[in-house]
Amino acid sequence: MMQHNTAAQSKSGIENYNFFGSGQAYVWMPVLHHQGKNGVYTELRYNYEELKTASVYIGKNFRQEGKINFSVTPMLGMVFGNFNGGSAAMNMDIEYKKIFISTQNQYTISKDDINNNFFFNWTELAIQPKSWFYTGVSTQQTQVYKTKFVSEYGILAGFIIKKITIPVYIFNPLNKNRNVVIGVNAEW
Repeated sequence: MMQHNTAAQSKSGIENYNFFGSGQAYVWMPVLHHQGKNGVYTELRYNYEELKTASVYIGKNFRQEGKINFSVTPMLGMVFGNFNGGSAAMNMDIEYKKIFISTQNQYTISKDDINNNFFFNWTELAIQPKSWFYTGVSTQQTQVYKTKFVSEYGILAGFIIKKITIPVYIFNPLNKNRNVVIGVNAEW
């Protein structure tokens, strides 16, 4: 049974992801998030669901700590800009010693055209052998309404400098259509 930790502290952060791909334009994707002491979670995104599109999410974080730390955050959101609609999302994290799994899932509905509805998943499995370094594998999957899943698989490495994390992802590393994502993230 999930327990909500009411004694938790508030925390905020910014994630800045930079996307580079073969034959694709550079994309900057910032994400701001805040979690209050009572577990209420808010998130602001830009260029996440679509280019020149912003989104606002609100949800609640539930966390259980012990031998295995587990966190789940269900959210609802509004999307506006080049893409307009609503979204239901879920972030989940599991940590065991130096190993962690993180997954973000969302289903987004277009108010303009049902054919633009989509499901998106980003999952990571990593190990942190040093306090300043982690590495692992990652996948991102997208399914637009009534189409097949499009999956990309990759490797990741992250570097931690105090409260700054620099994750680096290489999707399709053995393919000429490789994509690189570099983040500079901070939490306080």
